[in-house]
Amino acid sequence: MMLRILFCTIVASVFTISCRNVQHLANVSNENMVTGAETDPYEDVEMLSLISPYRKAMDSTMGEVIGFTDREINRKQPDGPLNRMVADIIHQTAEEALERPVSFAVQNYFGLRIDALPEGQITLGLIYELMPFDNYLVVLELSGATVKEFTNLIASLGGWPVSHGIEFEIEGDSAVNIMVNGEPLNKSASYTLATNDYLANGGDNAFFLTEYEQYNTGILIRDALIYYFIDLTAEGHIIREDDESPRIHLKD
Repeated sequence: MMLRILFCTIVASVFTISCRNVQHLANVSNENMVTGAETDPYEDVEMLSLISPYRKAMDSTMGEVIGFTDREINRKQPDGPLNRMVADIIHQTAEEALERPVSFAVQNYFGLRIDALPEGQITLGLIYELMPFDNYLVVLELSGATVKEFTNLIASLGGWPVSHGIEFEIEGDSAVNIMVNGEPLNKSASYTLATNDYLANGGDNAFFLTEYEQYNTGILIRDALIYYFIDLTAEGHIIREDDESPRIHLKD
């Protein structure tokens, strides 16, 4: 039964995906495969033979090159080039969706599932490895006091990807010297946050974000990355993290 479901999933995925419409490609992994005494070995052979040509088509799609890098772009704590790149793409995509400015963007560190984008070709499949979860890009209006609470959480967890627009230092488990768009954080002011729905729904102990109304853009974070890389490549550019200045520092 599970193999039939897997077969249907692969067929649906192959015939619905395109380079400009990568929306909800199903996650196909070893976890979907049933093994052990409960599995009918004859059904396995039969279904695997049916799956084989579609798996080849899937592999071909996942192998599509969508961009190029001139060096490795790594994930790092408290800050790193992959951190900044991903957060900046989220920030830019949110502003384009809302057609208005966003204060800053945040992505949880372990929402990025690989340590680096390698030097050279970047494939569609690699972006699925980087971000396998179907997390949506959402926007919230936060008080300055909540921004302080959020940055404290980020500091306590060693530093997360943050976009341009916010910068702070980590002292112990706290964020200090927080700057938003070049100005010291005002706890009485309101700030616009772009992030993923996992965090907005309280994931990774960001429970305080659940107090705020979400605007869901309907855009998967993963798709935002894919579209950005495709567009960048179409314009003749390579993939690189533009701002090399760390945004999160360890306080001396």
